Amino acid sequence: MKIHLPHFAALLPLLFAACNSILYTEEDRMRNNINDFASAYFNWQYKEALPFCTPESERWLRFAASNVTQEDVDLLRAQQEGASHKIDSINYDKGDTTATAYITVKNFLQADSIDTPAHMVKRARICIPLVLRNKKWLVKMEVPLQSEK
Repeated sequence: MKIHLPHFAALLPLLFAACNSILYTEEDRMRNNINDFASAYFNWQYKEALPFCTPESERWLRFAASNVTQEDVDLLRAQQEGASHKIDSINYDKGDTTATAYITVKNFLQADSIDTPAHMVKRARICIPLVLRNKKWLVKMEVPLQSEK
């Protein structure tokens, strides 16, 4: 059987998509989304965090971005390294459409309230709610993310 290169090239995207769904489990895809979101969010890159959130979460990202002061920017720039995180656990039931991720975030700037300067937090445990939409796990912010109390 002779395979024509243009026909084979047309099949490559389908082949990659099929391999991706086989190679990555649902939890792998969830972890990737959480990692991408947390890297952006806790380093105050709210626009970059947006694709990993539900559309209704955008208002909370806009709220956070609208409260950044020059003092906050100066404090962020003075840091030797950015915020880092580690996923501690993800709680969900197979077949469910909601999940909760618990992560530990280190060395991040946290803004607690309007008109109050942000402050550096050495370490905090954060709870991140997730929902499954269109086969993609997205962060669902109903309030700005804060440290567990």
